Amino acid sequence: MEAWTQFRRHLGEDQKRFLELVVQFFSQFFENEFVSRGSEARLTAAHVLAVLGVPTAFYTISLVPAYDNVFWNLPEKFNAYCLIDECRYVTFTMVVVGFVALLQWEKLFLDGRDYAILTPLPLKPVTIFTAKVVSLVLYLLLFLVDVAAVPTLLYPIVETMAMRGAPISALRFGNLFVSHAVAVFSSGAFAFLFFASLQGVLINLLSARAFKKIGLCIQIVGTVGLLLMLFLLPIFSALVPEWQRAPFPALYKFPPIWFVGLYQTLLGSSDALFRSSAKIAVMALSLVALACVATYTLNYRRDMQRALESTAAQPNVPSRWTGVARWLLTRAIVRRPRERATFFFTLITLARSSKHRLYITAYTGVGLALALFGIVEVLVYTARRDVPHLIFEPHEALLALPLILSFFLLSGMRLVFTLPADLPSNWAFQIAENEAWLEGWAGVRKTMIVAVVILLLALCPFYAVLWGWGPAVQQFLFSMTLSLVLIELLLLKFRKIPFTCSYRAGKANLTLFAFLYWFAFTTYAYAMAAIERWTLQDDARWFGFLVLLLVVLATLTRWRKAALTGAAGNVYEDSPDPEVQTLGLGT
Repeated sequence: MEAWTQFRRHLGEDQKRFLELVVQFFSQFFENEFVSRGSEARLTAAHVLAVLGVPTAFYTISLVPAYDNVFWNLPEKFNAYCLIDECRYVTFTMVVVGFVALLQWEKLFLDGRDYAILTPLPLKPVTIFTAKVVSLVLYLLLFLVDVAAVPTLLYPIVETMAMRGAPISALRFGNLFVSHAVAVFSSGAFAFLFFASLQGVLINLLSARAFKKIGLCIQIVGTVGLLLMLFLLPIFSALVPEWQRAPFPALYKFPPIWFVGLYQTLLGSSDALFRSSAKIAVMALSLVALACVATYTLNYRRDMQRALESTAAQPNVPSRWTGVARWLLTRAIVRRPRERATFFFTLITLARSSKHRLYITAYTGVGLALALFGIVEVLVYTARRDVPHLIFEPHEALLALPLILSFFLLSGMRLVFTLPADLPSNWAFQIAENEAWLEGWAGVRKTMIVAVVILLLALCPFYAVLWGWGPAVQQFLFSMTLSLVLIELLLLKFRKIPFTCSYRAGKANLTLFAFLYWFAFTTYAYAMAAIERWTLQDDARWFGFLVLLLVVLATLTRWRKAALTGAAGNVYEDSPDPEVQTLGLGT
């Protein structure tokens, strides 16, 4: 801190303001409305950086014995093994940095709040613009260094260590280092600048309301695409050596291959596939960089007034279809006043809160990516003659699709319900609470039921086209019953109005929680999909298992009602752990 103070004393006023703006803009990327500022926020950021940086470092170290074994026992395949790992480094960096860009989607450009706060201050417009750009570059470099720096230093050493006895010159080692650094850092920069330039184009072409809707779709599609790249990484990276020998046109549409080509070209490869891919990588990186600069400049000059106007509250006029849906829900599903209030409060908060919406988007994206990955994996490892059997007859990969999506949708909703939104406003619920508080809680349960019904109904025509309406209806009833069981389990001890209770991070045992979560997911999605396929082969078998699920559902419902009936009411303050833990041995 003393060095920082001494450094600032040597700066002029304009330079101090610029530096303060850079620090402010940079810190905004790590702001989290669920976590307080200060040491807890810094600790969270440190955890994120560690989680992203450690896997690549450990993976690189684990390559030492593998490379040594391949070089001495299968020397003709050593270059192919290196090519596979080079593809993995490039793709992993691209995926991680792409996720970072999607996570900070709403903070990549100056928004209305920034303009409203900064324009009345004695700041030059060029100072504001430059500070935002510098903070964005620093943020990109932080994650690039975190993910790629250690492998860039270690991988050339690991590769040359395996070639003991072969002369490795300093020039060769330097070429390995530079090639790895340029290819990996360029791939990450491309992913970040791609989403930034895409946002810039949309901001300048669309209205504020249309941009929010399109932006949410891009976050969902981008999340699913990046996750699929990550899940499929072991498969397609292993195929890169084969693609090198027998390239096909679709290969050039896959961005990681561009930067693998750049990697190999810098290493001195004369292969036509890699050279053409390297040219595409250079052109693509240059294009997104120019587009980002152009849209950033255009947005700053043209849209300052529009951003200022967007800070004012705009009336949210519901569409005709929204009004019809609200009327149907009010008349058929949420008929009691307290239940209706909680139900619509939950839906509106999810629709308007960007942070809560981002969590739901991430959870749903993970589920969709896992479901698609299962289908692609089966197609890849299934003989071509068995593909019709996979598609046009009930198969675990397709039967698991609604179960995976419903699991992540419902568990994501359960998570975001615990995260507060404008916590001081929860007094409205507290003063209105009385002995009929269970009516309000029922609105929470019906919110989850409506969400999963919409999801499963949307998938029903897809299964009807493949298998006919009979199996499609059976599949819907099976998945819906399992979803109701999952809802009861998720809400078994939940006594909160969504978004109205304080949240304390770090209470759960993450290791135990991750294990239980994965066990529950695999049992719910994959084990139940296998059972469903078995039951669909016999109607009596299917009906019997459905009755068993209904019995389980009725039992859980009775337990939940008994637990809530004896409770004092909803919880609005997440109680901290006691400073002194007792063993409870007293009489």
